[in-house]
Amino acid sequence: MKTSILFAIILLPLFALSQGNCNETDLQYIGSNTAFVQQAAADCGVSCLFTANPQACFETCFSAQVPLTGPCISCFSAQTDCASANCLFACAFGTEADCAACIQVNCLPDFEICAGIEDADADTYSNLYDCNDSDASINPGAVEIWYDGIDQNCDGANDFDQDGDGEIAFAYGGMDCDDTDANFTGTIETFYIDSDNDGYGVLADQVMACSQPAGTSTLFGDCDDTDGTVYPGAMGTGENLDNDCNGTIEGDEVFACLGDFNGDLLIGTEDLLSFLSVFGCSAACIIDLTGDDIVNSADLLIFLGVFGTTCL
Repeated sequence: MKTSILFAIILLPLFALSQGNCNETDLQYIGSNTAFVQQAAADCGVSCLFTANPQACFETCFSAQVPLTGPCISCFSAQTDCASANCLFACAFGTEADCAACIQVNCLPDFEICAGIEDADADTYSNLYDCNDSDASINPGAVEIWYDGIDQNCDGANDFDQDGDGEIAFAYGGMDCDDTDANFTGTIETFYIDSDNDGYGVLADQVMACSQPAGTSTLFGDCDDTDGTVYPGAMGTGENLDNDCNGTIEGDEVFACLGDFNGDLLIGTEDLLSFLSVFGCSAACIIDLTGDDIVNSADLLIFLGVFGTTCL
């Protein structure tokens, strides 16, 4: 007797007209465990087919194997009654195709209505397997469009992890530099904004990237990212700047001709005017003859000491 086919085809995703007795949890379980539910239905159907009360027998047998609600199980039970009432001869003495055809014609539509198995968006996938039965473009047979936040093919995969390696693509906030290769996640590196293009960036101005962006450096420590002559290890320019960023103005960083601020090799009136324009400076003073980063009377005494001289 070909009873296996009798219960195996009841879950085919065909159309139905309304939501039935199986709730959303029931339908999700059936869709995720189709083979197991089919086999349980077939086994219980066979064992109960010739009992005094096939329906009660089936419900007891089936409920012990599947975590479905009572109303949902009653739909499977009714399917058993329908099959025994309408297709017993076809399934007992006919071919499997005869049995399947008989059940499909006589029992399947009512079962689907009872259970609430339907294809509301008419994409050929029922709500057992379709994760969005109100949108025909979303179903298990659809082509997945990555990074749009929509699970088109209903596989439950993260839409921002195309290669399935568990890492989100870097462009979408993750750490995967190559989201097309599950064997390679790439290396996220830290780069530093280098506005003056002197090869050194500022520690506080960081960017994370898979490859080095333009205008950045792999090195940091620049104490003035607006001046390309100022960076760690830079040679002095004789402009009284901390060119090498070590915190001290020294050596070839000091004015080449002390007091000659306009570069004419003569410490004269123009230099005096330049000095007086910054007198009282208390931070980042370029005219700082004592190296204490302020311009006060101590600097004035040094300047007056060289006033009127020339640089050889």
